[in-house]
Amino acid sequence: MTPTTRGLGCLILFALPFAVVGLVAAFMAGLMLWSWAEARDWQEVPARIVQVELETHDGDDSTTYEVVARYEYEFGSETYRGERVGLGSGADNIGSFHQDKQRELDRFRAQDQPFRCFVDPDNPSRAILYREMRWGLFSFMSLFAVLFGGVGIGLMVVGFKGKQRIEESEQLASSHPSEPWRWKSNWSDGRIQASGKAQFLLPCVMAVFWNLVSTPLLFVLPEEVLDQANYLALIGLVFPLVGIGLLVWAVRSFVRWKKFGDSVFEMSTFPGVVGGKLTGRVLTAVDLEPADGFHLTLNCVNRVTTGSGKNRSTRERILWQDERRLEHELAEYDPTRSEIPIDFSIPYDCQPTEERSDDDEILWRLQVDADVPGVDYAAIFEVPVYHTAESRQRSEPESPVWGSTDSPKWSESDLAERGIDTVLLSTGARRLTFRAARHKGPAVMLTLFLAVWLGFNALFIHLEAPLLFPILWGLFSLLIFLGVLDLWLERRTIEAHPDRLVLRGGLLGLGREREIPRAQIREIRPVRGMQSGKRLFYRIQVSTSDNKTHLAASKIDNLSLARYVIELLSQDF
Repeated sequence: MTPTTRGLGCLILFALPFAVVGLVAAFMAGLMLWSWAEARDWQEVPARIVQVELETHDGDDSTTYEVVARYEYEFGSETYRGERVGLGSGADNIGSFHQDKQRELDRFRAQDQPFRCFVDPDNPSRAILYREMRWGLFSFMSLFAVLFGGVGIGLMVVGFKGKQRIEESEQLASSHPSEPWRWKSNWSDGRIQASGKAQFLLPCVMAVFWNLVSTPLLFVLPEEVLDQANYLALIGLVFPLVGIGLLVWAVRSFVRWKKFGDSVFEMSTFPGVVGGKLTGRVLTAVDLEPADGFHLTLNCVNRVTTGSGKNRSTRERILWQDERRLEHELAEYDPTRSEIPIDFSIPYDCQPTEERSDDDEILWRLQVDADVPGVDYAAIFEVPVYHTAESRQRSEPESPVWGSTDSPKWSESDLAERGIDTVLLSTGARRLTFRAARHKGPAVMLTLFLAVWLGFNALFIHLEAPLLFPILWGLFSLLIFLGVLDLWLERRTIEAHPDRLVLRGGLLGLGREREIPRAQIREIRPVRGMQSGKRLFYRIQVSTSDNKTHLAASKIDNLSLARYVIELLSQDF
């Protein structure tokens, strides 16, 4: 047994207790639901409360309560005794059910007034005082069932599947020792499938987990807001609202899978070549007719997992991104499918596919999108990209794909649509103006995030949290605020004269002006900038002979556009 398979065996043993706890919680939640449905048809009869107590159980972190009662009732011609109070069993601290019922029952007992109970007519010895469903407790037990059961069973499935994949990879590696791109079964023949089913499972799982976690807030918030007048608690509504958004995402992903099925990427260059090409064709299961063509994106991603246990998190950083837009596909007259050509040039300095460790890997993703009526088409392929004998320090000049509108030239209207104005001055110079608030989507999202962040800071102050918390939260708020100002107000201009470049930028374009003689310019190149979601933005950087770098432009959301801007700046240079 290898160390990896032993580790998978330990993973399965670790997951077993979680699965057991989840199954027990699911059984208790199901039993509670069954009892509620069953008791709805029971008959109401008078009962006399004999004894009532509120038992308190002090634990390490919390206190739980349980109302205990004995009562007598008559059914038919016989007298019965009961002890069952509510649908749940045992002590808990979900809401104030036990405290409220103890006070109510104690009042009826003290006044010697008849109460009521509900009796099973088929078995009169079974009775209950309160048959209403405790939805807060039910949600809590369901949450336990899904979280613990989902984690346990999920880890066990991952363990078994992982063991199977490792065995397949080891067999493929022994057959192709010098070709690591054949070591994954879904890469071995150069035909890569984008599973629409897998792409909708993730949002479904996230929607279920998030809503199970946030739903109990709906039972707590009314008491906090209406009874306690704690209006800051309304901030908690953010979590159910996010849950609604996740549900919409999950539904759309499911509809997309049912509508388009699975697509296949047939690679012509296998693997993709660093310092060379990634070419092939994407075959869809249905005929697509997008009015605006197909949008293709190739990403190089560094996926890093940090932390351990419940603090474990995964972050993806886009290292390189390029895009293409195709007006037409290759199988235009085939009513059963679409055939989308793929042709990307990959720079030599990009990083190849590599699994550096279990928590750090470089991967490449090809994404194909198309705007069609209803839910839009989207397919994602994880593709192998390596250094091979075909790798070249300087890859050959790009030749546009057939049907591609991503030519080396962009029109002035294309630039204006992306917030870039270009004019020729009377001196013969060209001025490029990068307008403020060019990317309203990221700006709005960061502004909303800042509002939520400030809301939590206000909550810390209201709850009189230790002073360190609002201070640290406020410092982060300041950093976010500066980012918001940058997205909304940063404006840059570049004047390209025959003998110099003139750069100016800053909030509202009021920054310091810099003149750079062309004789001192060593290189003008696009470099990686900020990342917003799955979008990588580029900066244009000017390097001079004195080993200094100057920022000419930022927030350019397309590598081809950045290259075209550099071409405009480099004319006659």
